[in-house]
Amino acid sequence: MHRDAQVTIIMGRNGTGKSFLTEKIVKAMKRRAIVITLNGAPKIWRPYPVIDPANKDDWSFKKGIRQIWYMQHEKDTLKHVYKNFNGGLLIFDDCRSYIASNVDSDIYLKRLLIDFRHKMLDLFFVCHAPTDVPARLWAFYSTAFIGATDALFPKSRIATDSAHQIIAAQQKVNKAFSNAKAKNNGSHYGIFQMVTP
Repeated sequence: MHRDAQVTIIMGRNGTGKSFLTEKIVKAMKRRAIVITLNGAPKIWRPYPVIDPANKDDWSFKKGIRQIWYMQHEKDTLKHVYKNFNGGLLIFDDCRSYIASNVDSDIYLKRLLIDFRHKMLDLFFVCHAPTDVPARLWAFYSTAFIGATDALFPKSRIATDSAHQIIAAQQKVNKAFSNAKAKNNGSHYGIFQMVTP
């Protein structure tokens, strides 16, 4: 069954299991995937081959996960991704390190958001707090996985009708995380609540 490509936001502070959850989702989808990291962190992605986005031959892989280090080409990284990658999963891990707060300031990020369905790209933005992604991104999201965060959602910052659901999920998860963390048995890891608009 065909479905439209989607935008997913996975959010939580350090130690909540964001990257682990992302890897689990990506593996379950069984499609080729590109993970963009700033320079190879977090370590969960290090076992996957690093490709050079400027090298067309590196894009010929048919399945599995590949990693791109944003710092390798900095401002040109998203240009290479936009021009060379279709039909797969594109993960922006710890995206606050390299995604501009204003979508319009990066033409290739803007094009990816406009064209992700045409290019059949599922986009995943992994971040620590609601303000780590551009405000306009909340208007595109199909699913959000809300983990414990230190920064509260400013309702005015989430340009979506589901802002109240996101804020309620954050409050619920923060409480569950705090209670689990107090047990000191690792049960706090992986507590997320899924929200759809």
